[in-house]
Amino acid sequence: MKYRKPLAVVILLLAVCALVFTRELDKMLEREPYSTTSPSGRYLLQHVSAGGLLVPFGGLGYLQVIDLKDPQRVYRTPLVEDWSLDLRMFEDDDSLRIFGLEFSKATKTYLIQWPDWEHHWLDGFISNTPYEFCRETDGNCY
Repeated sequence: MKYRKPLAVVILLLAVCALVFTRELDKMLEREPYSTTSPSGRYLLQHVSAGGLLVPFGGLGYLQVIDLKDPQRVYRTPLVEDWSLDLRMFEDDDSLRIFGLEFSKATKTYLIQWPDWEHHWLDGFISNTPYEFCRETDGNCY
């Protein structure tokens, strides 16, 4: 009985924090993207800037690829520096590439090619696609 009121306050605070986190994450995932179509016309690439309470100082964003033959499926990268998402793309039979980032059409995975890229704590919530990042010893980093 002695701890009933403090426990109720802690549970209420946790519920409010979870609600705010969920709302902010949803807002980040629904932001208006900058879009461009791949040279083949089959894929839509979208650059979305992150911001709000979860990324208060901005400067981060993510790329999402949409296969226009299956537009319900969206492939999102983890968070990367906004300035690095240059949507001038190259496409061949195997992949879509922008500088420092490659999307494999066959495996539906990303390869991040910046050797100084770092994980962000929100990556597990933002990215819904498997990804790897290169190391300078791999030889395919920029």
